[in-house]
Amino acid sequence: MGGSQSQEGGPEVTGVSRRHGGEVPQPSGSRSCEAPLPPRAPLPVPKAKEPQSQAGSRTLGPAAMAGSSEAAAELQEEATCAICLDLFRSPVMLDCGHNFCQACIGLCWARSAGAPSCPQCRQALPSRSLRPNRQLGNIAAGLRRLGQTVEPRQEQNQSELESLRRERGELEEQLKKERCTCQGYLDKVKAERQKIASEFKQLHQCLEEQECLLMARLGELERQIETRVKEKADKLSKRIFHLDGLIREKEESQLSGCEFPQDTGDILGRCEKGKFQQKEWTSQNLEKAAGVCSKKPPELEEAARKLQDASTTALREEVEESQGLYTKVNVTLDPDTAQSRLILAEDGKSVMQGATQQHRPDSTKRFDPWPCVLGCEGFDSGRPCWEVEVGSGSCWAVGVALESVRRKGPIDMNPVGGIWAVGQYKEKFQALTSPTPTPFLPSMVPRRVRVCLNHAEGQVTFVNADNEATIFTFLQATFSGKRIYPWFWVGKGSQLKL
Repeated sequence: MGGSQSQEGGPEVTGVSRRHGGEVPQPSGSRSCEAPLPPRAPLPVPKAKEPQSQAGSRTLGPAAMAGSSEAAAELQEEATCAICLDLFRSPVMLDCGHNFCQACIGLCWARSAGAPSCPQCRQALPSRSLRPNRQLGNIAAGLRRLGQTVEPRQEQNQSELESLRRERGELEEQLKKERCTCQGYLDKVKAERQKIASEFKQLHQCLEEQECLLMARLGELERQIETRVKEKADKLSKRIFHLDGLIREKEESQLSGCEFPQDTGDILGRCEKGKFQQKEWTSQNLEKAAGVCSKKPPELEEAARKLQDASTTALREEVEESQGLYTKVNVTLDPDTAQSRLILAEDGKSVMQGATQQHRPDSTKRFDPWPCVLGCEGFDSGRPCWEVEVGSGSCWAVGVALESVRRKGPIDMNPVGGIWAVGQYKEKFQALTSPTPTPFLPSMVPRRVRVCLNHAEGQVTFVNADNEATIFTFLQATFSGKRIYPWFWVGKGSQLKL
């Protein structure tokens, strides 16, 4: 576009590709030996296709997409001006059939002093008449709008792709950390398992050694007893034989009228004394043998102590872990639900049964005649827990009840009646199950009972707060989605404190 002229006198355009049916011009300063090409017909404008419905659209395969990209590139090349190398702006067509931007061809001819010619095919033109090519202009404008739409979309896609890659990297890093953490826990569990197995193996070995030792001692004691019995039997047999001789002599002397020998009494005394001494010696040996059998070796006592300590530690850890799942809540008694004989503290933290009726207004909330009372706070979700001090009373029950539990007349104190509880009646401990209560024998008489409510899973667990031992657990209770209240039953001579 430096303004140089060819042999025909028209301006020369360098760096123009072959398009619109023309040839690539020779470099500046060279002469073209070829004859000018005949005028080319205008570029046909393809008809716009009607948009297909979503149901009739098809997904293009890789080959179709590659062909579509090539067609789009060719279409963009056809809609590019050979002078400015950009999409056409107000394209015009010359008599030779080539198209240029109106501004580009005007500027090109303005720099040429000779007769007008086509900058692409060098064909001399009779005049500077220009024919607008509106169809080609519409195509160029459409391609320009498409490019403006595609470019931001490509940037957006690139940004989203980078964001997804970053998120994927973060997730991979998180997964790596989780695997490392889990592997660490697994290693700890494996080490603990090996430690426990080793300790129990040592305990088993110690017990087997102690068993063998005790059995050997018992065998030795058995042999000693048998030997002593045999020796004693021999001695007693000899004495019996000697006494038989004395008896015969005495009988013969009586028959003959002779006096009985004076040393007979001494002989019998010595025999009797020897008998008692032997009896005493035998009893003492048996007592010593029993002591050897009943006495626990120090090694066995140490092994039993280790086993008991390990069991206690495991139980404590299990209880502490389960307790961490519950939230301790503050519970106070609701005086509007208390039976008229119950006496409540002013702070609502304790209740006992009185001898006479209290003056309280009757209402649908109040229990009558059963000595029951509910807590003020209800729960419809979560994992609350609270403790109740039952003391040394022998008639009490604690647990939870539905808000719709029956208040008047006889009450079914079991899950059918909307109550989940445990208690003591005289000397019997029992869980109030349906259709009949389930008795249980606690390892330690509870003085404080912890009530743990798992509303989501429908579980109520009772724990002896003194030794953290589980008393009883109600599974799959039917209070899902319903409001639950703390429930208390107080018999005569009992007092419950929160």
